[in-house]
Amino acid sequence: MYSTRSHAWRTKLSDFDTNLMTPDQTLLDRLKDQPIVTPKRVAKGAALDRAAQICLFFLLLVVPFEPRFTLPLGPFHLSLVEAVALPCFAVLSARALSQGFRGQRSASLVALALMFAVSLVSAGLAATGGALKFALRLGAMTTFAHLVSRCSERQLKWGFRALVASGGCAAVLALLEGLGVPSIDVLLGAFREIPYNVAGVRRATAGSEYPNLGAGMILYALLAGAALGPSSLLARAGFVLLLTSGLAFTYSRGAWVAGLVGLLMLSWFERGRARFVPAALYALSLTLFVGGEEISQVRLGGEYANDFYAATYKSPRQMAMDSNARVVVPVTVRNVGRRPWRKTDQIHLSYHLYENAGRPLVDGPRTDLSRDVMPGESITLEAVLRAPLKEGEYLLMWDLVHEDVTWFSGQGVRPGVARLIVGNTAAAVPAISEAQGLKAVPEPLAWRPSRLELWRIALRMWGANPFFGVGPDNFRRTYGTVAGKSAFDSRVYANNVFLELASTLGTFGLAAFCVAVAFSLASGWRAALLSPTSRAALAILVAMMVHGLVDYLFAFTGHYLVFGFVVGTLARDLSSQRPQ
Repeated sequence: MYSTRSHAWRTKLSDFDTNLMTPDQTLLDRLKDQPIVTPKRVAKGAALDRAAQICLFFLLLVVPFEPRFTLPLGPFHLSLVEAVALPCFAVLSARALSQGFRGQRSASLVALALMFAVSLVSAGLAATGGALKFALRLGAMTTFAHLVSRCSERQLKWGFRALVASGGCAAVLALLEGLGVPSIDVLLGAFREIPYNVAGVRRATAGSEYPNLGAGMILYALLAGAALGPSSLLARAGFVLLLTSGLAFTYSRGAWVAGLVGLLMLSWFERGRARFVPAALYALSLTLFVGGEEISQVRLGGEYANDFYAATYKSPRQMAMDSNARVVVPVTVRNVGRRPWRKTDQIHLSYHLYENAGRPLVDGPRTDLSRDVMPGESITLEAVLRAPLKEGEYLLMWDLVHEDVTWFSGQGVRPGVARLIVGNTAAAVPAISEAQGLKAVPEPLAWRPSRLELWRIALRMWGANPFFGVGPDNFRRTYGTVAGKSAFDSRVYANNVFLELASTLGTFGLAAFCVAVAFSLASGWRAALLSPTSRAALAILVAMMVHGLVDYLFAFTGHYLVFGFVVGTLARDLSSQRPQ
């Protein structure tokens, strides 16, 4: 009996020892797969962490500022931001390799990789050149998102701080430009081709090529600063007011709306009565700006501010002159817009002279307005016309010019058209009809498509190439041909991120992009409670999508790098973190 009990107890003790050892044995089995940690490895890892943090900070510090010069690299030419990104990518890649590739698989990162693969196929099928370079840009964006997803919370905070600093500098530049500081144009000339104006008022570019792109960079900084900025209510209010002031002078309606949406989203995840203060200050500042600036009201009410640059012309349809002769021609101009033309605005009547209805020859002398012209009023001006020395037939186009700002025809206003015969004035001049004269207007002056027209063209291009589109970045190279125009401005985009991608990358590319955004938004909504960097990334991504409904944001390096940065931030595994 004793021996039986002793055997039973020995059996229980053996089972107990086995149960105790099982966790330890499992732990040992796991440790076999882990790299051996040595002081040297720890020091190397710390050095890579610091280097990655510095590179991330420096890269996001320069993303808003992309000078117009390029650096040659084989068959390609890199912008300054792209040249800076290459060594930064190398450091971030070295850090990722030192950590190993095992980790969470994010659906948003997989979707970005699929989008890049589609862009390569689309570039290979494209009929026009330049598509491959933009496909490689999308590859850089995908790579950056993957590398960012491996960064720590501390490194990402420094990245967002750089975005706040650079976007703040852009806001200051926009504020100075909007206030009319002339010396700032020398600096801004390195980033843009020409100044931009709307209804005679300067649109700030904020160190970017176009006002809408500069507005986007200020917007990212505003949201990042609101999410990660100081807890002091006074400091946050001052920051919001500064960046809102710079954003206002870009006159970017899409960015204005996107900023309010992003700030309201941030307030959803915060606590306390003061959580709505940034959004309220933002809305109040823009309301006061719009109410105090007539051009802001015009900008909100019409495309391309045609309510200001709107005119019709009435003049002789045909004229005959001797070579180098000088005559006075009565030209009646009617203001069909909503804003008055004041003499102090420096609006003058002039003309363009074209040879063979195609090659521009000369611009004529200016004729001043004799008085202010109110909306709906007409005025007849005695314009001076000088004939060229060479005999022949010319196309004459009367055009108003807002000095140092723009020609009315450059804002989509059709000029007054006439035919000029130089030499042999005694000969009979065949009659010219209104329709014939209008048909002779050179297309670059006569056609400036609105957003709705560009969206319709994008849909037509998507329908003609439904699967892979016309090739990355090829909308601007082909939209005029689709519209039946022989000449058009190749700097024009679809003014909608989704339609641009649909027309250039087709259904496959658009679907991959939408999947990446959808999964990023879903993961970001959960992560926003755990991490302030996730809150900032979520707000920026939402603002980018809202702004992207009316503007195209991926034309330049900085914006698709910011997109990769926020997608990578939202793709991290935050399961081990606590709410902050």
